[in-house]
This record gives sequence, structure tokens and C-alpha cells, in this order.
Amino acid sequence: MIFKAGLIAFFLSALSAFLVSRLGSRISLIDIPNERSSHLQPIPCGGGIGIWLSFILTSLLIPFPSLFTLHSSFFTLMAGIVGLLGLIEDRYELPSKARLISQLVLSVAIVILYSKILLITFLSLLPMSLLLFLFWVAFISGTANFYNFMDGINGIAGLTGIVGFGLLAVFSALVARESYVFSMSIALVSGCLGFLPFNFPKAKVFMGDVGSVFLGFIFGSFVVGLSENINIFICLIMFLCTFYADTIVTIFYRWHRGENLMQAHRSHLYQYMSNELKIPHWKVSIGYAVIQLIFGLMAIWAYNKNIILQTLIIAIFGVLFITVYNKVKKISPKAI
Repeated sequence: MIFKAGLIAFFLSALSAFLVSRLGSRISLIDIPNERSSHLQPIPCGGGIGIWLSFILTSLLIPFPSLFTLHSSFFTLMAGIVGLLGLIEDRYELPSKARLISQLVLSVAIVILYSKILLITFLSLLPMSLLLFLFWVAFISGTANFYNFMDGINGIAGLTGIVGFGLLAVFSALVARESYVFSMSIALVSGCLGFLPFNFPKAKVFMGDVGSVFLGFIFGSFVVGLSENINIFICLIMFLCTFYADTIVTIFYRWHRGENLMQAHRSHLYQYMSNELKIPHWKVSIGYAVIQLIFGLMAIWAYNKNIILQTLIIAIFGVLFITVYNKVKKISPKAI
């Protein structure tokens, strides 16, 4: 059943990306270049609609109990709303405040589902539980936006989805024994594989918010659902390590320079390499995916060791990334 669902997800995603690439301009699903863009010509967007739809379809074809208490139908409903909002954003451009509020509300719903806590009960809990609850909410909505921020060059979002959810599938099958996350991760890997030929190495269509925000939201939700202890959390965040690192470091430096964090920009490392240093998109995207895969596999290996080794791997990755980030940003485009 999982194999069949994976095939369906692959072909549904490929068909959707193809149709959007051909019809996107007619239905106003089009990305117009702006100051943040790494492309010069308008290109159809919303090609990730098939990834979203394949997830929903797979969840309906393979009904399991959800991660903890409720049936998967509730999670599917939340995922459906996230994708729908992303599609509306691709078509109409929702106000940023409306987007953020909707993401936070959906994140609250997911955390309540996973924590088995009714809101009225939760309000009476200890401050530490409240802080943890707020952290998980911020983590899910933050991951959704981080993924969206990093979807700026050809192939990077699709390749990252294949590696990130592929690692989640491995962890779910071999370590957590979580069949729901395993099946849904396989569906998302298949969806990204179906989409990728239309976006990489040359983009005929962009993933759009319906794909990137959706993938980030689902990844963050799965991390929250699986993280029964700090060891698991440390392991899982390494599956998306390049996206987290690039976004967090970029936000820090922009804040340090006194820039408006709400203003569109293209200060990410991957954007600097692609735009200013003129490194081909495919090289940057593959580089990010390879690094993500290496450190993700290292994280799985270290999980069964001890938390000190896990922390050491994160520290090594962090130091290496910041060092490379600063050295690359010092390279003058004129020197290329």
C-alpha cells in the first residue's frame, strides 16, 4: 500500500507541476521578480500543489491512528488548511499579519493534539510547561517560514524535502517505529521527486507557498510529535540543518546591522552565492542537500550514543557553517 501511495504521490505531483507550468500564467499563479528574487523573468508558481495534494490523498488511502491520541483525519485537516492558505497566498498575496496569525493558530492546534492537553487544562499548568508549549508553537510556525525563506533558487526546496523527509522516514522506521510519520514522509519524498524535474536544474515552475510553507509546517509538526526527549529533538533538527542554520545566522546578522527584519531581502548565504557570486543554482542546491544528508546521517548515528556526542556534532556543524558563511560573504563579486 505504501509503495502504491508513493507512486500515486509521484505522478500526481509531476502532473500538477506540469499543468501549473503550462497554465499558471492563465490563472494568475505567476511569480513576478522583486528585490528578493533570484530570477529575472516571471515564472509560474504554485507547482508544489501536487506535493500538498499527494500528502492529503496518502493520508486518506492509508488510515492510521495519529501519533498519539486522535485519528490522522485531524492532522490531515490541519495540513489541508496549511496548503490551502499557501495556495491562496500564491494567488492573492495575503497580508503578512494574517499569514502569521493563521500559522500560529494551526501550530497551537497541532501542539495541543500532540501534547494531549486541552486548552482549559493547559492554562493551569506550571510555567515551564507553558514555556515549552509556546516553544513548540513557535518552532512549527518558524520552521514553516524558514522553509519558505530558503525556497529562492532552483531545486533547493525540492532536494531539501527529499533529504529531510527521507531521513525522517529512516528514523521513523528504524528508531521511533512510527508508521504514520514513515508513510507520510515517504509520500512527501515521492511528491518532491515528482516536482523536481520541473524545477531543477532549470525552473519551469516554482514550488510556491503551497509547497514550501506546507513542507516546513509538516516537518516542524513531525519533529514536535516525535520529540519525546531532548535527544530525539537534537537528532531531528539536524535533518533540516542547512535551512535552520542559514536562516538563523542571516536573521542574526540582519538584526545586528539594524535592518528591518520584516523587509524583503536576499541576504541568505545561498542567495549570495547564486546572485552575487554567480554560482549556478544547481551547484548551490546540491551542495546544501549533500551537507544536510551527511550531518543528518551523523545525527542518526550519534542518537544511540549519548547527548554529548550529539551536541558535539551540532557544535561542529555550527562552527563550520558560520565560518563558511563569513568567508563567503567576504568574497567580492568583482573578484569572480
